Amino acid sequence: MKSSFACALILSCCAAFGQQAAGTLAFEVASIKLSEPQQMGRIRVMMDTDGGMLRYSNVSLKDCVRTAFKVKEFQIEGPDWMGNQRFDIVAKFPAGATEKQVPEMLQALLVERFKLTVHRNSKEGSIYALVAGKSGPKLKPAETPAPDAAQAAPRPGGGPPRGAMMMMMGPEGAHLKAPSVSLSGLAEMISRFAERPVVDMTGIEGQYDFDLVFTPETMRGMPGGGRGPMGGPGPGGPPPGGGAPASEIPVERAGSIFDSVQQYGLKLEPRKAPMEMLIVDHIEKTPTEN
Repeated sequence: MKSSFACALILSCCAAFGQQAAGTLAFEVASIKLSEPQQMGRIRVMMDTDGGMLRYSNVSLKDCVRTAFKVKEFQIEGPDWMGNQRFDIVAKFPAGATEKQVPEMLQALLVERFKLTVHRNSKEGSIYALVAGKSGPKLKPAETPAPDAAQAAPRPGGGPPRGAMMMMMGPEGAHLKAPSVSLSGLAEMISRFAERPVVDMTGIEGQYDFDLVFTPETMRGMPGGGRGPMGGPGPGGPPPGGGAPASEIPVERAGSIFDSVQQYGLKLEPRKAPMEMLIVDHIEKTPTEN
C-alpha cells in the first residue's frame, strides 16, 4: 500500500513538473547565427521587437541576458567572452504573445540553446552616480522617442536606431552616439566604458539625444591599441577611413568621459551602493543548431 502511494506521489510530481515546463512561454521558432565582422572603427547593435518578431543584430550574450532578466549590464557576473562574441537572432512570437513577454521568451531561448543557468546574489560595490550638475541639466528632448531603450527601431535615413548606440573611434578619441535614450539608458551605456558601474540617480524622466566624445585610455576595456568593449579597435588602432599618417592626426584630444557628460549639465559622483547581482553559473559559447 505504501509502495503504491509512493509511486502515485512520484507520478503526480512528474506530471506537475511536465505541466510547468510545457507552460513556459517560448518563441515559436528562432534562428541564431554568428554576426558578420563590423566595419573597422565602428560597431552597431540593434535590438528590435515589432510585428510579432524579435530581430537582434550584432548582440552579445550579455546583451541577451541583460534583457531576459531585466538587469543592468554591470549586474551580470559571467565569463568575459559573453560581452565579446556576437550573434544575429531572429525569432517569431507564438500566437497571442506580446512585447512585454519578450524577457520570458528570451530566458527560455537562452536556456534551451545556450544551456544557461544562473542564480542571484547581492553585494555592496563602488559605483558612479549620474546626477544633475550645479547649474542643472542641459538636455535636448528627442524629436522621435523610442518605444523602449531595449527595443530600438531603425531610423529613416540611416544612423543609429532610436534607443540604441553607435560607437566609433577617431583621432580625437571615442565617439558615442546615442539617440532617443533615457538617462537610465545613458548610464548603462557609460557603464560599458567606465571602471565602475554607472547608476542613474537624476530622477529625470523622458528620452534625449546624446553625442559624447571622450578619451578612452583610462576607461575599462579600452586600453591603447587594444579592442574596445563594443568590439571596435582601441585608440591605438587606425582611425576610420584607412588611417592617416601620425603627422596629420590632430594633437588636441577629447576630454574624459566625466568632461563629456558635464556638457549636458550632468556629472558622475563616486559612491557606494548595494547591488543585486545575476551570477551566470553556466553558458555555452555555441548554441545548439537552428
